Amino acid sequence: MTSFSPDSKDLTIADVAKAAGVSVATVSRILNGKQDVAKATRVRVQKVIEELGYMPHAQAQRLRAGRTRNLALVFPIKGHGTSPYNPLQTAFIVGAAEAAGEKEYYFSLHTRPLTERSLLSLYQSVQVDGLVLMQIHTSDWRVDLLRQHSYPFVMIGHTSDNTDLSYIDLDFEAATMLAFEHLVQLGHSKIGFLTLSAQRRQQGFGPAVHAWAGYEKALATYPIISAYRAVDTITLEAYEATLSLLDELPDLTALVSSHDVTTVGILRALHARGRRVPETCSVVTLMPESIAELSIPSLTTIDFPSYNMGYQAIEMLIRMLEGQLTAPEQILIPPRLAIRESTAPVE
Repeated sequence: MTSFSPDSKDLTIADVAKAAGVSVATVSRILNGKQDVAKATRVRVQKVIEELGYMPHAQAQRLRAGRTRNLALVFPIKGHGTSPYNPLQTAFIVGAAEAAGEKEYYFSLHTRPLTERSLLSLYQSVQVDGLVLMQIHTSDWRVDLLRQHSYPFVMIGHTSDNTDLSYIDLDFEAATMLAFEHLVQLGHSKIGFLTLSAQRRQQGFGPAVHAWAGYEKALATYPIISAYRAVDTITLEAYEATLSLLDELPDLTALVSSHDVTTVGILRALHARGRRVPETCSVVTLMPESIAELSIPSLTTIDFPSYNMGYQAIEMLIRMLEGQLTAPEQILIPPRLAIRESTAPVE
């Protein structure tokens, strides 16, 4: 693929139209995001644009200046069973966007899984100066690819080998341990656990891997009887999983959830079985404070500072791009327990 550079031939929209076999007006409509062009034509033109390395005039001017001031958050919500309307997910995006805006950078969001070609194209076609990657796996091809090409990026999450990489992440292993520790201190010894699916762990999805490690450590550390169920992001799954846990351990007195979207399902299942929170079942979950305080009862949580993580990741990337980050910055946030109304001593 030929990439555009300041000393190469300046491509025009007419060159793109000729190569794609369409009119200049058609190319213009595609570049302006118009949806009244046939999908096959749009795909063909976009492929030609990528292959030629064509960019609109304003973007070419920014390239000649050496910077685009464009940053992107790569957050593959689509295809991961994750709702884009989850408040926790939204907080990541808002935090990142506000940090970029405060430093007068442009910000874009990519929610679909990228291919190797499309990921490299973000840099090679000069669409971005740098990326923040999310949904990190312990072995992540995106990280390997960008590291190989020495492209600037920051992770929200971390891999198994973080040499020379910059990231911010929550310590999910310690977070799970802290939740169990709190319940054990309240006298609970029969505790259910809802976590992400075994498939997500086997795929190496960071939060699933590290939360499970925390659960195994809790089982080895505390004299508890426990059972677990794996759910992903569907409230109905959490409801059914909680009922199943109550069937297996009818005398359990507490539940821990490693992700926030299960909470509604948990509370509804407990209500269906006549279990009152916290009188007959305590609940600890991982979620942002702002959401936990609105629940009735308010929820004891391990705080998930997703807004701050998005904000700090963009700040870290900007420092990297501006030469202020002289060494990799790696932030593993210690978990913070916020005790509210959903946990109590065993009666």
